[in-house]
Amino acid sequence: MPKRSSGCFTCRARKVRCDEVKPECNNCLKRGQKCPGYRPTQTFVLHTFDRESERPGIIREDETIYKFANQHHTPFGNGRDLAVRTGSQQSGRIGTQLLRTVSPLAIERVQHLSNFLSLYLPNWTDETLTPPSALILSLPSTPASRPVFLTALDALSAAQIAVSDKNHVLINRSRSLYGAALGQMMKSVTKSHASQEDETLLATYLLALYEVFVGITNGHGFFYHVQGILRILVQRGPSSIKTNLSLGIFHGTRYYSLGIGYHIRKGSIFDSPDWLQVTADAAKSDPWVALMDLCICIPRLLERTDKLTTLAGDAEQFEKIIVDSQLLADRLFEWIVSYEKDGPRYDKVDVETVEGFARLCDDDLYDPVFAFKTFAASTTYLLYWMSMLIMRSNSFLLVRKFHALEPKQLFLWDRELSEYADCICRAVPYSSRPSAGYTGRFSTLTPLVIAKKYFEAKGASKENEWCRKAYFGAQVPGLYTPPIPMEPLPSFVKLVQNSERYI
Repeated sequence: MPKRSSGCFTCRARKVRCDEVKPECNNCLKRGQKCPGYRPTQTFVLHTFDRESERPGIIREDETIYKFANQHHTPFGNGRDLAVRTGSQQSGRIGTQLLRTVSPLAIERVQHLSNFLSLYLPNWTDETLTPPSALILSLPSTPASRPVFLTALDALSAAQIAVSDKNHVLINRSRSLYGAALGQMMKSVTKSHASQEDETLLATYLLALYEVFVGITNGHGFFYHVQGILRILVQRGPSSIKTNLSLGIFHGTRYYSLGIGYHIRKGSIFDSPDWLQVTADAAKSDPWVALMDLCICIPRLLERTDKLTTLAGDAEQFEKIIVDSQLLADRLFEWIVSYEKDGPRYDKVDVETVEGFARLCDDDLYDPVFAFKTFAASTTYLLYWMSMLIMRSNSFLLVRKFHALEPKQLFLWDRELSEYADCICRAVPYSSRPSAGYTGRFSTLTPLVIAKKYFEAKGASKENEWCRKAYFGAQVPGLYTPPIPMEPLPSFVKLVQNSERYI
């Protein structure tokens, strides 16, 4: 089959060779006419939330709507700068003023982005946010000069609104936009200078978040986008993290990578000294960053444990992991003491006073629950309790296997681990409130899975069932069809573990 022409519509109709210059080819400029643009590079097969809705359709996104996005530094296409200068010396029109076409998406973008922020972030004035949430909050002020960023932003914004409203038309549109974003991403990564830019990095980060909202790949798409960010960061090196934008992306990517690391029990590049140095200054003033610097080292301990278990290592090798785990635990104990130097950053309240949680989970097994002083405190505590439960459970299994524990020691281990799981459950209602936004709900899902696994191993059936109810109740309504299971998908775990490209 002959290759389809990739020239502009006019050149294809005239059957002449097109130089394919963007946004307008030189042939059209020479003829003194407006170039109509090029054939869309992506079509996307669409799916809907449920089987009862209308049949899937195919939407072809017109990527020419982004053709003027790289002319001048106009944030999110607000249309105030309506003139561009053509740059073709052959056209003889250097400096000619052309009326700037305002894309329909440029008009929608401001509204969609505003709605996205109001739905995704907590609804509190002057709220303290963790770095990943602060990155999302900074999107309106982020200069946008590349289509790769604009398409990713459009797809994510449309997905957020579609999921919130269960709007089937908009969910189809968001997936069409996602296809266009993938097309722009393919173009960017093939250009060495474009692949190194912060906008390409941010676009990849937003597409990973898109997969959390309406992904249809059972986690594969999320993993590949995170892997793509890691590859770009490896190419750029730690010294490239200089701007506030690149640092914000770095913080968010570490959080993504940590979740994957806990899921598959495998470390990443972020626990190396060079990459830890990137956040050394920020960790001095931000307790969440300081905590992440410690937690990012935990997946490597899990990986070492699994490797030694597979290779049937001797007791001395396992003892080294036990010692290293205890050293890291001591640093985490010091962190929590410093974090709570003025007392716990939460109050205890009746669960029935928590807005909307009874609708998500009618089981009052955990009462009272925690009401945190700030949103950042809720996500920080959840990260701490989840990470400690994972690492200390791994340590306990090793200690029990290679050390003779007395009943009192077993009791102390059980009390410590149970306290972490108990705290996770008491923190879930506060983060699941409508006013906590979608990011609040997302922050509860992985900790709930970890707590459920602990209760299941312990044989605590009531607590195990509560976690199951809270997990599916606190999940974003209409987010997944069918709901993602609490157990890791074998295909996803195998994909990640066998992938030589995972960094």
